[in-house]
Amino acid sequence: MKKFIIIILILLAVPVLLRAQYSGGNGRGDVMLESLNNVLTGTTNISSELPTEFALEQNYPNPFNPMTKIEFQVSSFKFVKLKVFDILGKEVATLVNEKLSAGTYSVNWDAPEFPSGVYFYRLTTDGYSETKRMLLLK
Repeated sequence: MKKFIIIILILLAVPVLLRAQYSGGNGRGDVMLESLNNVLTGTTNISSELPTEFALEQNYPNPFNPMTKIEFQVSSFKFVKLKVFDILGKEVATLVNEKLSAGTYSVNWDAPEFPSGVYFYRLTTDGYSETKRMLLLK
């Protein structure tokens, strides 16, 4: 009999929803972890230095196909949103939507299902908002 357990794994202060499947009966207690939200890397804090201001960096590489990395700085503990929009202004992805401590962060956007074109990404928090442009070429 298989038992399913929903757990929240806190890895580098990033919650990741996983399903653990226990396959009992073999005496080893094997556990298989499977991502339920397909984000095992998530937002990664890439520096121990504390920034003095909020900042959004240009994505790299740009143009990209199909993955790009976006770095940003958070100067204090705040609720942070990082969203991607198409050329018409329609929101197509939410990359960050959580409270983050002060630090420099990196997040990857994997966009194989999106068509080539210009996209915008916006970092928003209380009292700060910045938007940058990126180009997906297939």
